[in-house]
Amino acid sequence: MASGIKTQSVKKNFIFQILYQVVILVIPLVVSPYLTRTLGDTALGVYSYTYSIAYYFVIFAMLGISRHGQRVIAARRDDKEALSKTFWSLYCVHAVFSVIAMLAYLGFVLIWGGDYKTTYLIQLIYVASALFDITWLFYGLENFRTVVVKNFILKIAECAAIFIFVKSSADLWIYALIMSVSMCSGQAVMLPQAIKHIKPVKFGWENIREHFKPLFVLFIAVVASSSYTIFDKTLLGIMSSTEDVAYYEYSNKIINIPKTVISVICTVMFPRACASIAKGDLDSAKKYMDYSLHFTCCLGLGAIFGLCGISNLFATLYYGEEFSVCGNIIIALSPNIFIIELGNIIRTQFMVPNHMDMHLNVCYIINAIINLVLSIVLIPYLGIYGAIIGTVSAEVSGIIYQLILSRNFLKFRHVVATMLPYAIFGAAMFGIIYLIKMYFNSGWLDLVFQISVGGLTYLILCFVYLYWISPLKEDVRRILHRRKKTTEQNN
Repeated sequence: MASGIKTQSVKKNFIFQILYQVVILVIPLVVSPYLTRTLGDTALGVYSYTYSIAYYFVIFAMLGISRHGQRVIAARRDDKEALSKTFWSLYCVHAVFSVIAMLAYLGFVLIWGGDYKTTYLIQLIYVASALFDITWLFYGLENFRTVVVKNFILKIAECAAIFIFVKSSADLWIYALIMSVSMCSGQAVMLPQAIKHIKPVKFGWENIREHFKPLFVLFIAVVASSSYTIFDKTLLGIMSSTEDVAYYEYSNKIINIPKTVISVICTVMFPRACASIAKGDLDSAKKYMDYSLHFTCCLGLGAIFGLCGISNLFATLYYGEEFSVCGNIIIALSPNIFIIELGNIIRTQFMVPNHMDMHLNVCYIINAIINLVLSIVLIPYLGIYGAIIGTVSAEVSGIIYQLILSRNFLKFRHVVATMLPYAIFGAAMFGIIYLIKMYFNSGWLDLVFQISVGGLTYLILCFVYLYWISPLKEDVRRILHRRKKTTEQNN
């Protein structure tokens, strides 16, 4: 690799991303029930609310650099000089806006901090983390190992610090400090390797200017998309209560587990899709999208039906009685697992690689308007469920719009045909869990039994389909036979 930062294969990147996502999923799974019982719904609501405010300033600091940075780095990674000029000119723009965001946030806190000023001030460290965020460089170079290994260590340290120092609701500031320092450190550790392998070079105004339009176009998309992901928490904090923010946040944590696992495929395939489309290799791009679609349907639809079956018992046992309401909230939010990740596939493997940034903005703006109008109208009457209706409605409208745009690349009937078998398998799993719940639905052993039997049923059905029936059966067989042969040779 011209940059000195080695590019890894799709297989290795996928493995590293899976391992990393397992870590960042397992840690919240371990920590969340501890936090709901020590900090409680009010303190956790305050943290989530202040975090949602700080996040807007992070968005401003990042502009649209995550997607634009990956895209442009992926396109120029084989040209050492072009890569160096691109990275440093882009980081220069990024640094300027990060500093502006930090100063603006500090001004906001000093003027409007109110009762939450201490927590807001601690969140300044989180806002500062944007200054050091260059994960787009490593993802554009398809080098996921660097990001994964260093953040793995920090996540373990974060988990340990929470258990050691957070003991009651009075320790909210400690929890906020741990989380902010962890996020900032996770970004800062990336800089030394970037500086080591991509030496500073001279660049001119023309190198900086080329980034303005794509950054601001993608920035609009990020702002609009955030208005119906993070703004829900802000609206709940303003129009409802901090307790509702906590319930919404901790229900979303469960929804985010399968979403995060599924998003691995999009993260890994994004630079590969950019490179394929930049070379005009549409067949490879379509093949990668088809793999991603099956992966998303399999995990996404399975997660929806599985969570609908177990969420009420799970929420009560896992979070405690105070958070038992999360069971129904998880069910209501579960469609977003599949809807959001299907949209993510279309965006990352078709729209962004094809520079359809303005179309992306229109999509996000439409979604944002739908979500904000519905949320503002419904939250005063329905509380959390008003926010959920707004969010799910916005995501559905976004999928419809994106499928229309990509109709020549991804057919709607192909999406439906891919979904159908997994939906049938998911319904079968739900039915089995429902039958088990009639007799075993009171404790952890009953929950484990439901998950084991239901999950095993779904996996068996999916394997039979993928190995003997699906359009990908030849690819699945080839992968499994190759793995078997490799294992035999190693033995």
